Amino acid sequence: MDSPRVLIVDDDSSVARVLARTFERSGFLVTTAPDGEWAFSLLSEQTFDALICDIQMPRLDGRQLCHRLAANGMRLPATTLIVTSRSEERERAWVAALPGARLVEKPIGPKHLLRIVREQLLEPAREEGQRRAA
Repeated sequence: MDSPRVLIVDDDSSVARVLARTFERSGFLVTTAPDGEWAFSLLSEQTFDALICDIQMPRLDGRQLCHRLAANGMRLPATTLIVTSRSEERERAWVAALPGARLVEKPIGPKHLLRIVREQLLEPAREEGQRRAA
């Protein structure tokens, strides 16, 4: 089986670097982007199994990225984590409306993010196995 591909979008290069290292050590193929504009280009050209995206970024923030993808008929990866320090109800509402997306509040450690991504990537395989067994 191919290594899962993850796109990490964060304007804080130290955060992106730590997350990339954590995921690479666990067998993921990692691509990083410093903002939503760059991420949009990558998502237009490549397929990713998971997306970890900060909300507050320059040029094109996480919310704008998700809206631009939808406006262009593109889907988010099935495992999408929107990471933010803002937990207001309006932030929760727009993330909840995204298929497969989950809001994750900062602060959160890289190993915890890795665990969430692994669980979400494994969930479809578990469901498929249960359907076959039934």
